[in-house]
Amino acid sequence: MRVLVVHYHLKPGGVTTVIRGQLAALASRGVEAALLVGEAPPDDSWGGTPPAVDRALAYDEPGSDGRPDAAKSAAIASAIRREAGRLARGGDDVVVHVHNPTIRKNASLLPALSALSGSGVGLVMHVHDLAEDWRPDVYSGQPYPDGAAWAAINRRDAEALSASGAGSALFLPNPLPRATGAEPIAEPSAGAGLVLYPVRGIRRKNLGEAVLLSLFMRPGGRVGVTLPPNGPRDRPYYDGWKAAALELGAPIAFELGLGRGLDELYREAKAAVTTSVKEGFGLSYLEPAIRGRATLGRRLAKVVDDFEAEGLSFPALYGSVAAPRGLFDGEAFARRAAAVARGAVRAYGVAPEALPEAVAADLAKGDAIDFGRLDEAAQLEVLRAVRLSPEARRAVAAANPFIEGWDEAAERGSPLAAGALEPWSEARYADRLEELYAAAIGGGGAAPDKAALLGLYLRPEAFHGVGV
Repeated sequence: MRVLVVHYHLKPGGVTTVIRGQLAALASRGVEAALLVGEAPPDDSWGGTPPAVDRALAYDEPGSDGRPDAAKSAAIASAIRREAGRLARGGDDVVVHVHNPTIRKNASLLPALSALSGSGVGLVMHVHDLAEDWRPDVYSGQPYPDGAAWAAINRRDAEALSASGAGSALFLPNPLPRATGAEPIAEPSAGAGLVLYPVRGIRRKNLGEAVLLSLFMRPGGRVGVTLPPNGPRDRPYYDGWKAAALELGAPIAFELGLGRGLDELYREAKAAVTTSVKEGFGLSYLEPAIRGRATLGRRLAKVVDDFEAEGLSFPALYGSVAAPRGLFDGEAFARRAAAVARGAVRAYGVAPEALPEAVAADLAKGDAIDFGRLDEAAQLEVLRAVRLSPEARRAVAAANPFIEGWDEAAERGSPLAAGALEPWSEARYADRLEELYAAAIGGGGAAPDKAALLGLYLRPEAFHGVGV
């Protein structure tokens, strides 16, 4: 068996990190692998197996209409057949392993993969994110290919794929990258200090909540966000939070990772924090543990449940942050949310017409709402109220007993037991890949029904203003 790994690019980021782990796992089993990407790796950041590059596979140009181009689809299919053919020496089975193919970054990819169905190669559709999960801007109206084996990086997505008709859907958690520091990181000293948010500041990372938490830290504490976003879509939101933090005098710093390495930052940090409202795998919960630091912040059941099923615990996480309704304009927020939901209905095509009204009604329930469900405008209203009004600050603290001095929870953690992270090791990942490839070579199965998949994700209670 040989494997052709296909992705749009090899830029630094989560999917590229997983591809590195995949290649290492395959090499450990003596499996030959090759790479096909749409864009050459930037400068010397890749440093691994040299990829074949075909520009037809690159991201669509900004402003494209989101419709597939027949010539580009044919070029993609031809490039995959060509590279797979180079691997197919001596009649060995070839698996084409495609990363994140359902996210519409290249509208011509799905038709190309459908054209490969039945061509004699095993096809893997490796889902890191699902566009059906309130991501209408990257949803493709094209059908998903039959005859593929599907893989999802958390159990809930794998179960959703199966429930919507996928004939072969495997839970494939990411391999855990090792810390790169030459020496073990010493335990943090007691007291307030840096709590690291080691992410690119894209919208779903919910930076407004990180600003809110910074306002409730112990004196001398600060939150540090490591990197800015790459894409133009997220940049205005990120810049808005930088300006808001300055306006509020919040103890939060941005872009710490541009001038300092992650190992150095972790050595300084007392703990790590996450406020994200949407994750595929949830590396932000595990990576601090590798480096001897506790993870604080928002608990996302979708991914944390997988970790807890393997025996890990995260006692310092909270499920939500209650924002009393008097601190923001609820009617204006509901109107904005309904408008976003109407846009989603148009983008998805088969979404329920009553969704906007259902979203607005769900967001109006109760005397408080989860801060993470608000959009940036409403979050900023809450933050200004907390900063300017002692009464508002007391109201937030009363609604969230954990929040005052929340960073102190880092001092109550305990180190992981030996072997606690073994379920995410290279060896376990290799085992799962072998299972996945056997399913692909065996013909995979039916594609998931897209309307059924939408029905599992596009629920009013799953709406987050910063997660769309």
